[in-house]
Amino acid sequence: MGAAVSTLRSSYRRLQPVSTTCGWVAMIPPVFIVYTCTCARVLRPRLTAPKRLAQRHETGSAVRRRARGWAAVLLLLCACDGRPSRGASQVTPAASPPLARSDPPPAGAPPPAAAPPTVTITASGDLVLNPHAMRAIADDGPRGYEHLLAGFAAAVHDDALVVVNLEQPLVNDLVDLDPGWPRQDTSRPRRSPVLGATPALADALADAGVHVACVTNNHAYDQGRRGLARTLEELTRAHIVPIGAGADAEEAYRPSVVERDGVRVAWVAFSGFFNQHPGGETVAVAARLDERAPDDGRLAASLAAARATADVVVASVHWGRDFDASPRASQRRLARRLVELGADVVLGTGPHVLHPVERLPSPRGEAVIAYSLGNLVSGMGRTYRLGHPPHGFIHPANVTPEARDGVVLRITVEVGERLRITALTAEPLWTQNNWLLSRTTGTPHRVSVLRLSDADEATRAERTPRIMAALGEAVRRADPR
Repeated sequence: MGAAVSTLRSSYRRLQPVSTTCGWVAMIPPVFIVYTCTCARVLRPRLTAPKRLAQRHETGSAVRRRARGWAAVLLLLCACDGRPSRGASQVTPAASPPLARSDPPPAGAPPPAAAPPTVTITASGDLVLNPHAMRAIADDGPRGYEHLLAGFAAAVHDDALVVVNLEQPLVNDLVDLDPGWPRQDTSRPRRSPVLGATPALADALADAGVHVACVTNNHAYDQGRRGLARTLEELTRAHIVPIGAGADAEEAYRPSVVERDGVRVAWVAFSGFFNQHPGGETVAVAARLDERAPDDGRLAASLAAARATADVVVASVHWGRDFDASPRASQRRLARRLVELGADVVLGTGPHVLHPVERLPSPRGEAVIAYSLGNLVSGMGRTYRLGHPPHGFIHPANVTPEARDGVVLRITVEVGERLRITALTAEPLWTQNNWLLSRTTGTPHRVSVLRLSDADEATRAERTPRIMAALGEAVRRADPR
């Protein structure tokens, strides 16, 4: 038996392939060959000497069992032969990594640094509804304001801190509403529009997701000082923080602070002009600035107070000229001065069209300036037809398509040792206004703000690139949430 085993092992080594990557493949050919040879050797006596086999009483099945036994021996020998074949690649098992030790930190070691807190400020432009739009809302019934803002609500309902510019006193019974008359038409004396709404608009804004409303703008005194005072009351009742106005000048310039996720955000707001004289009765005051005099002491004091009480400071500024396509040099200078004085975010409104958004270094890290956020929703541009250039002789407020463009601008600020702007995105909006259709078909006139992604394909194709081009390269377009 020992000689047979030695012979088999020698045969196996001679029969091993020169190179193989699998030990079982190397093993099978010699097993098969030896098995065959063994069967032949054992069976050969049966063919040549049947009498001798009969005497030993061996049957065919016994012979096959013996052959299988030899094969099993060979398999065992092959498995026990640890030497690799010549030229074969030898795989060395990787050493098991040592078990990780969870030693406690040394006594007195500081805990791991937590990630800096962040806050996202969501901003949109002017809510400015002329008498034509207000009639359409009233005709829509008790849910008119809700329908007006449904698209905006869908865009911002999950946002933590939303601000808009409210160019609409929340009363309409102190001064008669007036659509105004443009200076371009000399057939009548020029007069500014007089706007107003009802207190229910405050509730609709709150339901839509608005947290902060800027009330200092050129329409702040459209319903007089008493109208401004009532507007402040209605916003406060609806749990919306009014900024830029107060019972007196001190309160008007005082910062308002809102906290989100442990980050304190201070708001200040100023307007460059007012359409109506406020009157002599001092029951409410709106904060004012002169964009030609950026070193106004009240601005500096207001921003210093904001800086002392908050992590992030936002300055809302109502400025510029209606329908200007870009900010003036004086606005750019003033915006940078506001950043120097303490503002981290400057939100411009007033021109009713979108202007560029800039990122820039500040004494505290990074800052953002949005020169004009356009209109959130308005009655403007009602005679514009998609794909048709506006007629030059019609007042821009009626025909300019850019007055129907809007945006939800989101600014994410990381509050560490240095402020960092970690995201700057925009979701386009579009004001749907069927005034022309209502004039020709008798369809009820309706005005509402849409997410541009919900508008028809032709509107999306025309307005999306124009909105993003107006905002500039610093802003990334956001997918609808």
